[in-house]
Amino acid sequence: MAVQPGNILEIDALSVTYRVRGKTVRAMNAASLTVRDGEAVGLVGESGSGKSTLARVSLGLIPRKIARIESGRILIAGRDATRFSETEWESLRGDPVAMVFQDPLTYLNPVMRVGPQIAESVRRHTPELPLDQRVEELLELVKLPSVVTRAYPHELSGGMRQRALLAVALGCRPRLLIADEPTTALDVTTQAEILALLKDLRRRLGMAMLLISHDLGIVASACERIYVMYAGHTIEWGGAGAVFQTPAHPYTVGLLRAAHAVRNAEGRFATIAGDPPNLAELPPGCPFVPRCSHALAECSRDMPERFDARSGDPHSVRCWLYEKPGLGFDRAGTG
Repeated sequence: MAVQPGNILEIDALSVTYRVRGKTVRAMNAASLTVRDGEAVGLVGESGSGKSTLARVSLGLIPRKIARIESGRILIAGRDATRFSETEWESLRGDPVAMVFQDPLTYLNPVMRVGPQIAESVRRHTPELPLDQRVEELLELVKLPSVVTRAYPHELSGGMRQRALLAVALGCRPRLLIADEPTTALDVTTQAEILALLKDLRRRLGMAMLLISHDLGIVASACERIYVMYAGHTIEWGGAGAVFQTPAHPYTVGLLRAAHAVRNAEGRFATIAGDPPNLAELPPGCPFVPRCSHALAECSRDMPERFDARSGDPHSVRCWLYEKPGLGFDRAGTG
C-alpha cells in the first residue's frame, strides 16, 4: 500500500500474535485501518476482538517478550514504524501520537501530584515553554480548576482523573489522540461530559482521534468513519452513517441489534448466538462462521479481502455475501 499524504496513522494488513502458555494467540489478523489528519475514527467490536491490541501496536506498546508482528506495516505520519526499536518508538509517543487509557487511576502515578505529572509531559516534549503557565493552560483546556495540580489521583473523581490524563496527553501536542474506552466505568452524565470535551478539543486543536469502544452509541455520536473488528480482523468499515444505517456484515447487524437493549416477545434482550472465538484455535476462513446463519461454503475456506457493501457511500466489507451482484442478506430479518 502506497503511503497516502494526510494520513497520520495507517495499519496495513497487520497480523500480531502472542505466545501465552505454550500457545500462539492470533490477536490481529491482516487488520487494516487508516486515520486521516483531523478526522475522528471509531473502532468497535466485542471484548477480545483486537481493538486494544491495535491501539497499543500503534504506539509500540505490545509486550516484546511475548508479542510478535507476523506481517503487515504500521505507518505513523508516513514513517514505517513496523520494526522500530524502543528508542525510535519513544520519538513518536506523545508527538505525533498520544494515547488516553480506559483506567486513568492505573496510568497516573498514585504517589505523585497531578500537576507534576502534567508538567513532566510538557517538559519532555516542549521544554522551551514556561512550565507553570503551560500546565495552567492544559488544565483550562480540559476544564479542570487549578487546585487539581496539588491533588493526588485518588483524591479526584473518575471524570476528573480522565480529564487529568487528557491534559498529560495534550501536553505533548499530538496530531492524533488514541482514546481507548475513555468513558468506561463513568456514569452517564460524566460520559457525556468527556465526549463533549473530546469533540471540543478536536475542533480547537485540529487533532485527529481514534476512539475505541464497545458502546456503539458513543462511537456513532463522535466519529465520522467506523471500523468493526472481529477475532482480530477488520471486517467492515466506512462512513458512520453507512455502517450504522445499512450494516453489511452479519456480525455488525448483530452488534446493532444487541445495542438497542429492547426485549423481544419472550422478554429477552437480543444477543449474537454462539460464543466468541478462541484466538488460539481459529479455524480457516471467516471466524464468524460458527455464529452466522448466512454462511456460504466459501466462508469456511477463505477470508475475503474486501467487497463494496453497496450502500451508496464508501463502505467496505469482508464477507462472501457481497462477492456478486444480487448477493447479500435481508438486514430487516436480522436487524
